[in-house]
Amino acid sequence: MRRAAAAVLIAALVACDDDKAVPDELTIVVQADRREVEQQEKALREREDSLAKDKAQLDQRIADLAKGLKAAADAEQRRRLEEELRQSQVLEGQLGVRVSALQAQKIEVEAKKRAVDADLQRAAQAALDVRAAAVAAREAKMAEREAQVAAHERDVGQRAKDVALREKAVAAFERQGPPPEYRDRKQVPKAALVEEKHKKLLADLDARGILISDLPPEDQPLNAEIFAARRQRDFARAMDLLNDLTKAMARLRVDQRFVEAKISRLQGARGTAKLSDTQRGEIEKLLKDVTSAFSDGRYEQANKGLNRIAVILDAGAASG
Repeated sequence: MRRAAAAVLIAALVACDDDKAVPDELTIVVQADRREVEQQEKALREREDSLAKDKAQLDQRIADLAKGLKAAADAEQRRRLEEELRQSQVLEGQLGVRVSALQAQKIEVEAKKRAVDADLQRAAQAALDVRAAAVAAREAKMAEREAQVAAHERDVGQRAKDVALREKAVAAFERQGPPPEYRDRKQVPKAALVEEKHKKLLADLDARGILISDLPPEDQPLNAEIFAARRQRDFARAMDLLNDLTKAMARLRVDQRFVEAKISRLQGARGTAKLSDTQRGEIEKLLKDVTSAFSDGRYEQANKGLNRIAVILDAGAASG
């Protein structure tokens, strides 16, 4: 009954405080059982030592009496020694009985000790089962929280995308500017000024070896939009677009990353272009020059070679 209560006590202890280590004896009840067994073992050892000493003394006394009996001179001394020897032999028999009883008690204590150990194992297993259940519950809660966090992050990511799209739309709207009829004619740039700035910008792009396709995807339509605004005589919007294109061009640097990106784009175009043998030969020669310049860190020279390849590919695409 006490051991059953011990298991319940252990389970309650672990359930209340599953972060603490389970004690070695686990419960007060099991500790008491173990102390009781240990005390019994100690008492048995002491009795066993005492019986061993008594037996040794008795054996020595019987041996001495046997020797004395052989050397007895008269009948009275012989009778007295025989009586003492008989009593010693009786004591020896009683001592044997006590030894047998002691052995039986030792067997009983060993059995009790094994029972206590079994109780400890069962109690420990019960504690582990309770702890495992608590850990599983915590993991389930953690998984639920992680799912909530993931859902929240998805919502935040979607909102960020929505905000980015709105900002892009607003920027495009602001770039367009107000319709011509609502603009101050005194502030509208002249057609000649817009044309001159556009030509200069295109010349700067050509001088730097930057193609329209080298611009970021969101900036590539700017040049076509400038031409469209000029045709519509919306010179204010054309000037705004020119300013945007100027900023986009200023952000570009003809460096290793720029050349690598351009090589990747032209390789894709090369795979779809229909080229003659002569054009393929020209491209192969140019590619060798580009590779050499790129390896030497001469990125502007490599870019010029790539531009010549782009012209050939455009011609091949047009003929195809």
